[in-house]
Amino acid sequence: MATVEAEKEFTFAFGGSKGEKHAARGSSQQSLISALRDSSSVFAEEEKKNEGRTVQLVEREQLRGALNVGMPCRGLPEKAHLEVSFAASGGSQGRQDSAGGQECVTFTVGPAPGERPILKEPEVGVDLCVFALGEETVGEALGKDGRFLPEVCGEGWQLVERKSRQAFPLSLVAKQLPAGPFELGPEGAGAGDQAPLPGTKPGLYQLAQELDQYLKGQLGGGGPWEGAQKEFEELTGGPAPNRLPSHVAKLPMGMNEAVGTLRWNRPGNEGSASCFLLARGHVLTCHHAIKMMVGEGVPESHWGAVVSEAASISFTFRTSGETQWKVATGGLKASSPELDYVILALEVPEGRGSELRPGLASFATKPIPQGVVYTVGRQFTEALMLAPLSPEDGDDLAGRQSFQAFSGCTFSRQPRPERVPYDTEFLHDPAVSGSPVISHYGGLVGLHTGSYQYQERMVEFGTTIQAIAFHIHLSNRPLYQLLFSNNPQKKNCTIM
Repeated sequence: MATVEAEKEFTFAFGGSKGEKHAARGSSQQSLISALRDSSSVFAEEEKKNEGRTVQLVEREQLRGALNVGMPCRGLPEKAHLEVSFAASGGSQGRQDSAGGQECVTFTVGPAPGERPILKEPEVGVDLCVFALGEETVGEALGKDGRFLPEVCGEGWQLVERKSRQAFPLSLVAKQLPAGPFELGPEGAGAGDQAPLPGTKPGLYQLAQELDQYLKGQLGGGGPWEGAQKEFEELTGGPAPNRLPSHVAKLPMGMNEAVGTLRWNRPGNEGSASCFLLARGHVLTCHHAIKMMVGEGVPESHWGAVVSEAASISFTFRTSGETQWKVATGGLKASSPELDYVILALEVPEGRGSELRPGLASFATKPIPQGVVYTVGRQFTEALMLAPLSPEDGDDLAGRQSFQAFSGCTFSRQPRPERVPYDTEFLHDPAVSGSPVISHYGGLVGLHTGSYQYQERMVEFGTTIQAIAFHIHLSNRPLYQLLFSNNPQKKNCTIM
């Protein structure tokens, strides 16, 4: 018996969102323009009245852009509502190769301010929503869209995410893009001081701005810091909390046992940092720790040999006591100075693989906007209170790459002599940096990377696990699959 293909239902109105709504539907492979013509006599009549003019479709609530009329219906979100208008003749009639069952993804693009034109026809007043099929790159999707000038779809051009100012090459597979929206412009134009792949170590100005916004809302009798301290003590159970809530303390023992210490001892250079097992014998730690290990002036292409020779990693497993591990030759698998992380593969001698714990990747989850989290070390657990995000972030954490938080030391004003600078802005504490940050509900949400001084207070900060996973996804897809997509506790990784 032949299967009946599911249909996508949507509504549309003429002349703006307040017009009378009409219903339409089409098969998943059918183009929008075909579905409108076949399923709605109202549309067919209106199009006949505007013969010779170009149909324009805009979806403002979810896709937030002018759609390509050739987009397959399966690219529409649920309960989509389209605004239909008719423009002067000469415009694109839409991409024609939308047939087939390939995955359809969309991304929204507008021109970079002050840059060269990107469209064949005058701008429609909204961004353009582009669709890509299967493994098409961003450049391929733009080139097939029909509305963009040919010269902006290839080399020398890039997408820049409007909020984070991250730059993405047009050679990137379109389905690997974050949510957007994006600006299309020449390479190097409009991007912040980020690497081409997502990620940026937070700058002091950005972090301080967020703290300023948060502290303005504190009404403590002695000032905003006193109000923040009172909130901290109420949420964490005291000025210097040294205990965990019972439900957090009952988390799987493997979460504690996955935390380790990275040590190195080279002539004139001895040090340590925290780290933890992520998955399958791979360890996550801080980029700045590896940089301190290898020393200044060593190209990153040579780091792997130094690390495999100088580094040792130890875990305290209840079943086998202190265990020592070396980093495998060629074991530096991924890194980012902007996100301050490194992935190291351990050298696992034959017969010792069963000693390693599964790791924490199976607990990885998306960032949380505020509340209490816990930095888990080998011999300590510290409660941190997240400083709420800036108002413009709201609850949309899709592009969030960093977090900042208060600890008991924030309010005690007691110096910590073990903190050492690792660049001009941030401080490194070997006892904490490189340790996992666990949410109140037991999810792995971050990597603690350092702290910075703000008005004589020490504020902790770190990188979200989601940002690290996304960076690996773009730069080393097989490694991402190995670490985040093949965990027995998660059939499908939801970190992104």
